[in-house]
Amino acid sequence: MHLPEVRVNVSKLKNYVLLRQNDNGGFAISKQLPSSLPETYYAVYILTAIRDEVPDKDKVVNFLRSRIRKETYTIYYTFSSLNALGEDIPDLSDFLLQKLDCALSRQTVGSIGGRGITATYSFEMPNVLREVYMLTSSLRLLGRESEDAKDFVRKFKRDGGFGIMKPDLQETYYCISVLHSSQNIKRDVVEFIKKHECSGGFSKLPGGYPPYLEETYYALSSFKLLNHRYSNSRTAEYIASLQNPDGGFRRSIHGGISSLEYTYYAVASLKYFEEE
Repeated sequence: MHLPEVRVNVSKLKNYVLLRQNDNGGFAISKQLPSSLPETYYAVYILTAIRDEVPDKDKVVNFLRSRIRKETYTIYYTFSSLNALGEDIPDLSDFLLQKLDCALSRQTVGSIGGRGITATYSFEMPNVLREVYMLTSSLRLLGRESEDAKDFVRKFKRDGGFGIMKPDLQETYYCISVLHSSQNIKRDVVEFIKKHECSGGFSKLPGGYPPYLEETYYALSSFKLLNHRYSNSRTAEYIASLQNPDGGFRRSIHGGISSLEYTYYAVASLKYFEEE
């Protein structure tokens, strides 16, 4: 991986990831804990991004295939990992489409009005955009698109971004991903995202502080989907500054422990600049 002109210790980064692989091939938050699908995906992505080998690849693939269940999050992480490894993905499109139909019809309380969601909307809805994002992402790996999902997320557009109660970077990224091939969503969304710029990174609120690694990831990932060229030399420097001595990354300039999740956000964000 040819990282931008920043100081990232790739050797320590690799070692941090490898120390979290268990005997069954999967990866965990720490070696003492069971392997998990999210951590395995983060590890596989990181190692692939830095153009390194994934150790015991056959074990990793077997671990992933053994964990496939008919459940949204399980399928999302197993499909994403298998795809990153260049492996075949089982065709569960019928199940995914059924789950997507259920998610799109989950409007049992309240209604969606012209300015977004009402205050009486179902308390379970804060997860629906993430669920629709995961389902459509999994279907896309099988070559399937859903126009109904695109129509659904458009209802959550407000003030330049997307969100259930109010727009934020995370839910904006989910919706942009669902609308991947759609047009006419670029200019005001880009301006909405830029309002969150903060000290090289991106904050949770417009004009807020401090910047967080996950918000920076959502912002840059959205720019990539929108084909928007974002150039700020401070951003790559900000991300690199979050690398801890153990090689992993933390979420904040004010300190914190490393995690595979935050390390994934860092590497995926730096890849944005590499691909520019």
